[in-house]
Amino acid sequence: MKQMLDQLLGAGKGWLNEGGDSRKAQMKGVAQGGLAAGAMALLLGNKKIRKYGGKVAAVGGAAALGGLAYKLYQDWQAQQSSPAQPTQPLDTLQGNALDARAALLVRAMVAAARADGHIDSAEREKIQQYLTEQGQSDTARWIDTELARPLDPHALAREVTDMELATEVYLASLLAIETDHFMERGYLDELARALKLDDNLKSSIERQVAQLAQPA
Repeated sequence: MKQMLDQLLGAGKGWLNEGGDSRKAQMKGVAQGGLAAGAMALLLGNKKIRKYGGKVAAVGGAAALGGLAYKLYQDWQAQQSSPAQPTQPLDTLQGNALDARAALLVRAMVAAARADGHIDSAEREKIQQYLTEQGQSDTARWIDTELARPLDPHALAREVTDMELATEVYLASLLAIETDHFMERGYLDELARALKLDDNLKSSIERQVAQLAQPA
């Protein structure tokens, strides 16, 4: 799962110059050895792929995502009267803990990418065919399982154990979503409620991602 997360966050620079063509972005992901990234290109479609590429390129990878979430959480916590909860950033985790954390973040990104409701059975079949053709049947089964799940932010939130991880889940979700559609905005708001994000922390995360989306 850590490898899949790295692929999803590492393909951004290659997608910035694809002119919003998800097919080209898909092939770019394959060329770079990022089969999960190619699947994400298909999930997002032509409209969103370039914006996603810009945001994840600005983040710089899975370790950087964890570091950014940790900083946002610490900055918010410094303004609170209660002591900080003990947390462990992604880049300090190892073994099963690292894999579980990465799997949760990938699930959050996949869920966010389908929040506008555009992934139908034909789109799922296209993604499955692509992954199977690339010899990634295990990845195909995993992604198909995620696409078959009801879109339930509360189910994601039940796997979150602390507020720093909640920050990271919300941050990862924002990378894979655009808030110009009411269904996407509604999904994010419900996710924030399920994660019990403080309004100020939620706003801070959203401002950070908006800055990432700005052209360099």
